[in-house]
Amino acid sequence: MKFNKKTGARVAATAVAAALAMGSLAGCAPAGSDTFTVWWYEKDTAMAKTWDAALKELGTKHPNVKIKFELKTWDQIQKAGNAILDSDKAPDLAEWNKGNATAGTAAAAGLLVDLKDYSAKYGWGDKLPGSALLYGQYDEKGLMGSGELYGIPSYGEYVSWFYNNDLFKQYGVSVPTTPEELDQLLADLKAQGAVQAFGGGGYQNVHMAYALAVSQADQAWVANFQQFKGDVDWSKWEYAANKMAEWKSKGYFEAKASGVNPDDAVAAFQAGKYPLILGGTWLDQTTADKAKFDWGKFQNPGTLSVGSAGNLLVIPSRSKNKDLAAEFIDLVLSTKYQNMLGNEGGLPLLADQAALTNPVTQKSYSVFDKIVKADGLAMYPDWPVPGYYDVQLAAGTKLVADGDAAAYVKTIKDFYDAGKAELQ
Repeated sequence: MKFNKKTGARVAATAVAAALAMGSLAGCAPAGSDTFTVWWYEKDTAMAKTWDAALKELGTKHPNVKIKFELKTWDQIQKAGNAILDSDKAPDLAEWNKGNATAGTAAAAGLLVDLKDYSAKYGWGDKLPGSALLYGQYDEKGLMGSGELYGIPSYGEYVSWFYNNDLFKQYGVSVPTTPEELDQLLADLKAQGAVQAFGGGGYQNVHMAYALAVSQADQAWVANFQQFKGDVDWSKWEYAANKMAEWKSKGYFEAKASGVNPDDAVAAFQAGKYPLILGGTWLDQTTADKAKFDWGKFQNPGTLSVGSAGNLLVIPSRSKNKDLAAEFIDLVLSTKYQNMLGNEGGLPLLADQAALTNPVTQKSYSVFDKIVKADGLAMYPDWPVPGYYDVQLAAGTKLVADGDAAAYVKTIKDFYDAGKAELQ
């Protein structure tokens, strides 16, 4: 996804009870212990295809159980989910939106099963790194990132550099592995009249700043910034802002990048006009479809990367088949189905890289696997406080235009501090 805006809402589970009147959600109660009712809202995606295959295998293993699958929409779960969980219409297992205002409120209201016993039984805590598991962890207030385990992710997404290998060969440059090598790469390209594609007037400036900040950070810093575990070391943001100002002054992106839309920058890169661009995994398939050159990806050099695990598989407290639901989750996390997820074009958390045959997934997973194994996912920059994305976007656009790093840091710090005070 391009951005993940957290609403900051602290909604009681019954606040949307009226939504139970929705005809599309009526009559969905599990028929009893011999019926296993499953919901998800993935449609025609790698996750949908993989989960469907796993569900069929589960049915084969338990022939006396009737499998009842119902396709929902993201909007239905977002608007009416908690109210349904608090009724006799709750499913046995469901895909649920990660975040404080969704899975967090459901967990805080006691509507989801604490999965610690299942995690111990199946070894989920050993299989999945902490930076992936935290999306299913919520404290007593429903804040994501710590507390008990209420949901399990099975796929992910991240931000990295896409590069044109044909142009890299033409310019005689190579993939960087350290921040210093990245600087040298940009300098070498500039010396030959080439710069990065950069949509500095849109979401790309938000990702760029955070990518640079977390390249200097660790998971303790992320916990402080994202989950208010401690005081934030703003020197990481100062590094990011100063680096972007430096790149501007040295001409490492277009002089008028603050007026460039990211979609236009992406299109220009995919047309072969630029040697590299910072972008997310949502660009994988379109780049494969449109690029007429040899392309690849590399992690932004440093310690951590912008990205997260995907939405969650949860077991409602009212589930009548909790053990079966946990067995399904474990199937989805198995190497067999993680490999299938990758070969269908998704981004699995636990695949065997050698078994992936989808060429797009091979390019993307080779980078993602290193990030996950290094416990390197750093979330998204706008998650901590409501309204943060718009502030970061405006401040980032200004930074790309005028190079005033100090003003950028002050703007995002002041808004963060005010929002944090309201939440605590």
